[in-house]
Amino acid sequence: MKRLLLCLCICFMGISLFAEGDRPIVIVHKSNGGYWAWLNLYNDILYHPSEDGVEPATLDCTGAGFSACRVPRVNPFLTPGDNASSPTLQRIMPAITDAINEIIEKSEERSRSGNNNGSYTKKIATPSNGHSGYETFFIQGKWAYNTYGEGTLKIYINQSSILGRI
Repeated sequence: MKRLLLCLCICFMGISLFAEGDRPIVIVHKSNGGYWAWLNLYNDILYHPSEDGVEPATLDCTGAGFSACRVPRVNPFLTPGDNASSPTLQRIMPAITDAINEIIEKSEERSRSGNNNGSYTKKIATPSNGHSGYETFFIQGKWAYNTYGEGTLKIYINQSSILGRI
């Protein structure tokens, strides 16, 4: 009986390591770049913000062209109905957008060097409103590209209290 319980506990711990609890905030799709896709320049770049706060925003980059696949600077990916759209997030929206674009760029650099599957995390800390301390956000990107640099990149955002109050 003890062995059975031990085996079940190990199985559940292993399954929980692979479970993804968070939902992505932005999903980037790159496709049909042709032979020039490794340059990460596309013809059609379509950005669709989340309309209900449940579905993530999407950035679709297709066709060989001359434009970089990036999230627009004016970026309403957090909707008012979303519980993640706090006043703090709205205040640091430009920093989050810059972090997302930096993650896209880092994924492209690593893909060119042969790392077609990977992740990168950017941390943002901002002074808290109303009380001392800082609020910390982790923006993480996980990508899976083919040898031409086409594929999917998912961006996640999490708030942390790692810096806490000072």
